[in-house]
Amino acid sequence: MALSKISRLLKKQPDRKVKVFGERNTGTRAVVRMLRAHKGVSVGFPNPKTAELEHLERRVHEKLEGFALELFTDALDDMRRKPLGGHSAWKHAAPIVDDSYAAKNASVLFLVRDPYSWIAALFRNPYHARAPLPDTLAGFLAQPWLTVQRENIAPILLSPMELWNLKLRAYRDFSNAAPVPSTVLHFEPFVLDPVGELTAALQKFGIPSKGLVEAEAPTKKLGVSRETRQNYYKTKAWEQEISAEAAQMINECVDWEVAAAFGYHRRDPAEFQAKS
Repeated sequence: MALSKISRLLKKQPDRKVKVFGERNTGTRAVVRMLRAHKGVSVGFPNPKTAELEHLERRVHEKLEGFALELFTDALDDMRRKPLGGHSAWKHAAPIVDDSYAAKNASVLFLVRDPYSWIAALFRNPYHARAPLPDTLAGFLAQPWLTVQRENIAPILLSPMELWNLKLRAYRDFSNAAPVPSTVLHFEPFVLDPVGELTAALQKFGIPSKGLVEAEAPTKKLGVSRETRQNYYKTKAWEQEISAEAAQMINECVDWEVAAAFGYHRRDPAEFQAKS
């Protein structure tokens, strides 16, 4: 067969599907950006539009602002994404096994983060929080959390720490039941070596990683530089944001059986010295 014909056939190979799931503040934006820029990979995040929803969205933005606008925008996202489910589910959703993953020959990548570090990050960046925020992490841990519909979990949680428990439990159950390959990407090493860690994950799926590049620009508004971000996690500066009281509450809230399945373990509250 002529080389030109082989080249054309290779070019026609469909992109490999990689579905990303991860809680808030686990690096999902960076991973998705890297995968979207990587040749031969499709992350498949649909954004369905209908005339009715577009009309509603225009009216919402015309008439509302501030917190009310956030509430209505979230409701619109629920309307768009919750019915999709499966391979097309929201990246922060608790995944549910269905036929869509096998139909798309998808591989599934779960992003996870140390529970102490994660809850400190959620307190700093409380995406989708729907109540006034307490002044302390301990107060935040004690306050119920209102979820959004597209998360596929209960409407109200006893503590925001339950988001971590429920999502990681869903990842574990999915991995045990799904007829497609899945693997875990830990936030801690990923933030220090994005290309190396994502390359290792793609290799587990048999996906070539040549040409994979880091998303060096901040993925969020007012994001810090790469050097600042990496130094923050390399030195574990986040530990200085957790008091012994908050650490004890984390210990009481976390499902440590699930945590152990992902390589995370209970720590002594005395290791944390932030003021309560």
